[in-house]
Amino acid sequence: MYFIEGLYTLRTYNPANLAISTLRTTVLSIIVSVILIYLFPIEGEDVTPKTNLLLISLVALPISYLWRKTFFYFFSKDRRLRETVLIGSEETLKIVSKEIERKPHLGYKITGTNCEISSGTQLVAIERNFANTDVYQKIFNLLGTGLEVIDLANFAEKISGKIPLKAIDESWFIEYCGFQESRSYDVLKVLIDKTVTIVLLILLIPVAAILFPILLIFHGRPIFFKQIRTGQNNKPFKLYKLRSMVVDAEKNGAQWAKPGDSRVTPLGKFLRKTRLDELPQLINIIRGEMSLVGPRPERPEIIDKQLAPNIPFYNLRHLVKPGVTGWAQVTFRYGFSQEDSLEKLQFDLFYVKNRSIWLDIIVILKTIKTVITGAGQ
Repeated sequence: MYFIEGLYTLRTYNPANLAISTLRTTVLSIIVSVILIYLFPIEGEDVTPKTNLLLISLVALPISYLWRKTFFYFFSKDRRLRETVLIGSEETLKIVSKEIERKPHLGYKITGTNCEISSGTQLVAIERNFANTDVYQKIFNLLGTGLEVIDLANFAEKISGKIPLKAIDESWFIEYCGFQESRSYDVLKVLIDKTVTIVLLILLIPVAAILFPILLIFHGRPIFFKQIRTGQNNKPFKLYKLRSMVVDAEKNGAQWAKPGDSRVTPLGKFLRKTRLDELPQLINIIRGEMSLVGPRPERPEIIDKQLAPNIPFYNLRHLVKPGVTGWAQVTFRYGFSQEDSLEKLQFDLFYVKNRSIWLDIIVILKTIKTVITGAGQ
């Protein structure tokens, strides 16, 4: 539970959420413990007394909170921070500065941006396309003096979990995404996708037996919603969902969903919150058009008219299969606009660069948290 909450992820965890996070994880841990230990006890085994569970929970909550609070305070002290100079575009500097301000426990103190490097500077994060040869020469001359130099895009990625678009160029994609020896990962990912999907389809038969008649009664036909989306390598495919909007929701053409969207039915709100509307996409996984984890697929008409022309490198999120859930979905809120799509693309590029079975597991666990806490749209 602590892992799902992000309490073991120092780079991307925000200490401001510590109080609610420790409370939520303790309560969820109690619930899971009660279910596993007391509702389904192993016959013939001694079961821990309920009093022990209660006492441990009451003690664990303040101790866990105080330990983490002390940890964050200790490593946030000014004398333990590394003097850091940031060099790059204004947009990227804003992202990095905001993350360092939110997470002082990471150990960085910004002493300047796009300025002279002082004798006390210990780290320089510089953008690869920063057009100032004099700055590069000064940094080069200081190598070997204890100064550490890091690419600003990599630095931002490490502390924020996303890749700033302004800090990268075409050479970045050639270096990190142009070719990856990932045949074993691809085979294993397909195997896991198909296996998990088949198991889920079997387990969800009782859910479908209850849910489909309810949808027929309160929603009417059609139950399923079909729409063309853009998949891997920009190939279109037909995506399936349970209908959560009124039948003629897009009679005036494709449009963004928005907070409090009147087109969403009362039952549709429940389907979206619980992610039940995404269940038919298991069929897309079986057909090889989607994966369990990947960037969420968007509509071709919105990509062609709004996103690709206005957001640099947008189509490169299609280097991988789209997913039922993704890194952007568990890290950023639901997108309602072109500006939100730009923000989510930075998280999608992080996934494209760092994709692995371990990252997929993290995304799935965080998706469980999203569903449990009702944070979905």
